[in-house]
Amino acid sequence: RAIEATVQLNKKLDAKVYFVIGGSRGVFTKRLSLLIKELGASEYVKQIGFVSDVDLAGLNKSSLGFLYPSLTEGFGLQGLEAMSAGTLVLCSNIPVFKEIYSDFATYFNPLDFSSIAASMRFAIELDEEKRNKLIKASQRFIRKYSWQKMAKETLGVYNSVI
Repeated sequence: RAIEATVQLNKKLDAKVYFVIGGSRGVFTKRLSLLIKELGASEYVKQIGFVSDVDLAGLNKSSLGFLYPSLTEGFGLQGLEAMSAGTLVLCSNIPVFKEIYSDFATYFNPLDFSSIAASMRFAIELDEEKRNKLIKASQRFIRKYSWQKMAKETLGVYNSVI
């Protein structure tokens, strides 16, 4: 549906909008490549394969938004990484994302490509001052998450059952 949203958006806008998909290669990537071709989206949707942590931060920072069209998710670390790098998070309106990202993400219905496209259009049309304000607010918000805090809390749970 995110690919369909990208195609729809490119039909409506004067400038091209690209949807870049990172991730290791595998059977799902091959299926995705075929779907991109079937939907006529090869011009707009780019699969770039594995992205190192260093490159990921730069990719996120240079993007207008991080599109996260998940139907189910355990936590959503990728969205927090995007916020940390300084980009907007556009994600599915599933309960876990609403719990983790609160009011610091733009939500869409992941089953409706027009809802995804509307979220993408919001990110494209957002003026720089509002974009920077949202990004700074999300970066303050994510300070509540840390690996050290998580490790201490996990250790506390382990110690309480020993």
